[in-house]
Amino acid sequence: MRRSSLSVAAVAVLAAAIAATAAWAGPTVNGADGNTQSIDVQVRPKTLSKKSLTPGSLEVTTLTTSTTNPNGVPSPAVSAVIDFNEGMRLYTKGLPTCAAALLQSQSTEVAQQLCGKAKIGSGKAMAFLDTGGRVYDVEQTVTAFNGEPKGGRPTVLLHSYGTTPIQTTVVIEGTVSNYNKEGFGPRLDLTIPLIAGGRAVLKEFNVKIDKKWRFKGVKRSFISAKCPNSKKLKARGEFTYRDGESLTALSKQSCKQAP
Repeated sequence: MRRSSLSVAAVAVLAAAIAATAAWAGPTVNGADGNTQSIDVQVRPKTLSKKSLTPGSLEVTTLTTSTTNPNGVPSPAVSAVIDFNEGMRLYTKGLPTCAAALLQSQSTEVAQQLCGKAKIGSGKAMAFLDTGGRVYDVEQTVTAFNGEPKGGRPTVLLHSYGTTPIQTTVVIEGTVSNYNKEGFGPRLDLTIPLIAGGRAVLKEFNVKIDKKWRFKGVKRSFISAKCPNSKKLKARGEFTYRDGESLTALSKQSCKQAP
């Protein structure tokens, strides 16, 4: 999501290195302004029940680049809407929450000290920092938290933190709703703040949400899913950039139906 994406259902998700995840990202979409965008959504396990929800994990990877900017820096994304396959479910009852305000300007270590009980996943990101004379790669550590509900809807907080060559912290907040159209179910609306006053842009963003806990004596999973008759799980992400352009990228994954 390069300061663009994200992910969930949430929605905002990652166990593999970015170099590896980028290799299986979905088809790349090219925009008239030179931005390119791709998204990859992976649900695990691949074997899911046809009728009942199977507890699992959700991994989202986004990649944004530029084909026209000589320094390779794309226009930063300011929002993203990610739709996940129908039959997917997000469950949050009994799980502690974290306030977005607590995470602002905090390191990964402090963020986890403040909101560790609300942690639902982790990942990696890469940002471009344009100093005017040179572009630096800024590695970011991503931590996902269960946010405070808004209007009765669950939220996901994606905390991204890096230190080299400058310290940067960005908190991306996403609200989960039920879209339930076109074969999609949960929708994650993400608002993406500017990084370093707009001088830094998220190029790659990867996060894996895999939280499990017990509530009222029952084991719960933040993410659960079914395998439909098509044996395909689809997702799409619409990214809107600072220059006003929007791109929609798609992702598909095969699944197996449990016997």
